[in-house]
Amino acid sequence: MTVPARRLFHCLGFGESALGWRESPDRYRFFDRMPQGACIPMGAGLSLAGASFGEGVRSVEMRRFDRILDFDPVQGAITVEAGITLGRLFEFLAPRGWLVAVQPGYPDITVGGCVAGNVHGKNPLAHGCFGRWVTALELAHPAHGRLRLSADERPDLLELTIGGFGLTGWILSVTLRLLPLPGGPVVTEPVKVDSLEQAAEILAVRKDGADLLYSWHDLAMPGRSGAGLVFVGRHLDEPKVAAIPGRCRALDQDRRALPVGVMNRAGIAVLNRMQAWRWRGTKSQDAAAATFPFAANPEYFYLYGRNGFIEHQTLIPWDMAEAYIARLRHLLDRHSVTPGLCVMKPFGGAPCLLRFEGDGLSLAIEVARGRAALALFADLDALDVELGCRANILKDARLPAAAVAAQYSGLETFRSRLLAFDPDRLMQSSLSRRIGL
Repeated sequence: MTVPARRLFHCLGFGESALGWRESPDRYRFFDRMPQGACIPMGAGLSLAGASFGEGVRSVEMRRFDRILDFDPVQGAITVEAGITLGRLFEFLAPRGWLVAVQPGYPDITVGGCVAGNVHGKNPLAHGCFGRWVTALELAHPAHGRLRLSADERPDLLELTIGGFGLTGWILSVTLRLLPLPGGPVVTEPVKVDSLEQAAEILAVRKDGADLLYSWHDLAMPGRSGAGLVFVGRHLDEPKVAAIPGRCRALDQDRRALPVGVMNRAGIAVLNRMQAWRWRGTKSQDAAAATFPFAANPEYFYLYGRNGFIEHQTLIPWDMAEAYIARLRHLLDRHSVTPGLCVMKPFGGAPCLLRFEGDGLSLAIEVARGRAALALFADLDALDVELGCRANILKDARLPAAAVAAQYSGLETFRSRLLAFDPDRLMQSSLSRRIGL
């Protein structure tokens, strides 16, 4: 039997913290006599919001459940325990000619966390979000026991669980459709752009036929034009080989951040010049390096200092992109805030419940946490509502309930269906409490 340990939890950017309990079971019998009281699943614990912990909540870590249960190399399907990491799954699949279609940029993220967050990867327009590739899963809940979910068995609960932030229970196993490995090394062409608007036009035009497609921008320069690079990546046809990802450096909640952050406007300007120089010219990378770009340099997150950072990612309708970008520039100047990171991606999919999906342009910024950042993000909440945009609930550690209610028409449906399934609200987190679930 595992013993819960009391500890202070933080999300990755330190934007949300809580004192709770952590438990790490390694046997399925734990879920046959599940604990009562407020609980929540925890994968790698690398979320940018408090989705896997809460004040007085028992966080049940799933990392010890990490086996491959079944693999069909003909049909391209795999069943895994929820605690397996994307990196370990890559090591198994790539030499066999298959990939997980949707992968965030860090290999320690777990499959269960990807389902609960319905995360996106390097080309969400082409590949959709993670839930699109889930065909079945096994769920455990204190009031309902263990349940099998698929298109034929409790499809309503499957829909609620994908992008449900762990609020329907512990995901025990997941069956995924796989993507054939498109080729060998990934050749990435960086297209230089002078502004955010120019990048948006290129992303709209080149959204078909690329394996990776996103842009990076420098907003520290005078005028905040957003000069930067659009990365267009494609697998070479032959040979179909993929390097195994090396051991990545630790990226966790207890990281050793710098005592004082260096991500002010001057520091960001220097860092951006270094990045632009490093990324110049067409490059060939093995598939592992292209899939997990943050694995080699997790120290980036430490540069914000002990105060951390917050991120705001919004999904902008294509016809509102130009207006949003202009207003964003104005707000950055008004609040004297310089983003340490600004990235755009083309998106697709149909909005459902609280999932961050839909046709449009995703724009994400990271800024050092502080009063100016909070004031900026409050104005961005209002701008999102005005222009019909939706913020990513899983990325923004301070997104208020009012903003979620105004931006997500599926909130009330999600809440009512969750209450019908779990009327005692046994699964809770800092995120769920903050947004009124």
